[in-house]
Amino acid sequence: MKSKLFSLALLILIIAGCKKEDETSTPIAPVGCSSILPNKLSVKVDGQSWCADQTCFGDLAIVMTINGINSNGSTLTLELDDFTPGTYPINQDQNHILYTSSLAMAYESTNSNAGTLVITSNDTTSNLIKGTINSTLHNPLGGDVALTEGTFSIYYTE
Repeated sequence: MKSKLFSLALLILIIAGCKKEDETSTPIAPVGCSSILPNKLSVKVDGQSWCADQTCFGDLAIVMTINGINSNGSTLTLELDDFTPGTYPINQDQNHILYTSSLAMAYESTNSNAGTLVITSNDTTSNLIKGTINSTLHNPLGGDVALTEGTFSIYYTE
């Protein structure tokens, strides 16, 4: 329960702290993954394409947090414990994921349904991390959702 409350509080704090892109410097309005914005976060949720219209990065010293929000209000938060290229488990304790649907149903990674995080690259010169995610998330009241074909390409600050 502590983990769920912490994750929800963290999500609210980070999304509230996300700075919107300066509209005067963006010649074309962003439209999800087809946008001209440099950061990308997309996944299939139960087979339906989901793409962040806005993303932000939060650095909590030992955990890299990537947040995305879709135009319908759904959110996806990745809490990455691992930053070097490689394949890692996604579960309740490590590389945690939280997805909140447009109906405000929160689904999170669990130890019984471990997923996979692949960090494909982490360019520490340009501060760009790229990777893929595949996992099944659980909500005790709403069942499971499958996240497949997830990709991210996010610039971060140290």
